[in-house]
Amino acid sequence: NLERPHEAIGMKVPVERYQPSRRALPERLPAIEYEPEDVVRWVDQNGWISYRGRRRKIGKAFRGTPVALRPTQIDGRLDIFFCHQKLASLDLTEQTELKPVHNVPERVSTMSPV
Repeated sequence: NLERPHEAIGMKVPVERYQPSRRALPERLPAIEYEPEDVVRWVDQNGWISYRGRRRKIGKAFRGTPVALRPTQIDGRLDIFFCHQKLASLDLTEQTELKPVHNVPERVSTMSPV
């Protein structure tokens, strides 16, 4: 931002164009509130939620935050929202099953980059 000029800003370096915002950020963001009819789930530390035995990856960016599950016009399908933004859908009619992992070797594979 201090060294390379950019075509999009008239061959200036970004720091020459930067202006701090006049709006101050709040010390603390307001609590996220959902409607009483929403099903609320908290995103776990790995970015997943669970509902009725189904798991859905939401993303690590949402860790520790509540999301709302709302029914759609399609039977067995829910949309997942963060505040007003739709993130994903969850289909309760899919016959997917999470299977446990067994027989994992304790040694790192020679093909592993670790």
